[in-house]
Amino acid sequence: MKIKDIAQIIENYAPLKLQAEYDNSGMQLGFPGDEARGVLVCVDVTPGVVDEAAAKGANLIISHHPVLFQPVKSVVAGDYTADILLKAAAARVSIYSAHTNLDRALGGLNDYLAGALGVDVNIEQAGEGEFYRLGTVHGSLTLEQFAARVKSAVGAPVRVIGDPNRVIGTALVSSGAGGGDREMFAMCARGGADVVITAEVKHDVAVKCAYAGLCVIELTHYDSEKCARNILAGLLESRGIDCLFASENSPYHE
Repeated sequence: MKIKDIAQIIENYAPLKLQAEYDNSGMQLGFPGDEARGVLVCVDVTPGVVDEAAAKGANLIISHHPVLFQPVKSVVAGDYTADILLKAAAARVSIYSAHTNLDRALGGLNDYLAGALGVDVNIEQAGEGEFYRLGTVHGSLTLEQFAARVKSAVGAPVRVIGDPNRVIGTALVSSGAGGGDREMFAMCARGGADVVITAEVKHDVAVKCAYAGLCVIELTHYDSEKCARNILAGLLESRGIDCLFASENSPYHE
């Protein structure tokens, strides 16, 4: 199968029209007419990921985060982004990214993350194009118990705001930088959800949530979005395309 055909499979699942205005999903660097010899899936493309793809014979990297996100005025060796592009081009490795379109697609990242955390979302009412999902939490759990479930599900530490004994019935899930969406928190403060699970919560928002009694479970950006690899690999493997996971970890450690 050609690289452009694999890109089309992803875009049929998560159309590029769903991406945010600021985003740059799609082909980052490519040889779309080449036959795909192997696919390496990752969250972030780094120079090491490109080296790994070349070493494993994969000529297509599919990432969640785009390499070309900010405008690039020059491509000169020694620059982080330039080194990625130069390495990939030299090895004839294509790079494709599915970012906010995958976040917002029905059955996409936020739906997958919600399911992994035991939050039932009505897909038909989820609203394609939203950066969050609202659902009912399995079981009668306190915030402390639900935070423990989230920690176990993502396999990483979490930070918690709110009364640990509060019973959690509904949860709002927003992956990535959802913690910067002040309107989303305001909606929850009005009774939209018992807890918000997200990443990158701004300090002033955290202070206001604590004051208002709103419960928040904060993940790192990476831990909230690493399941994007499962979605992409699962989608392609259902079409007979084998995928490898890149040897990557969160940039943070305890």
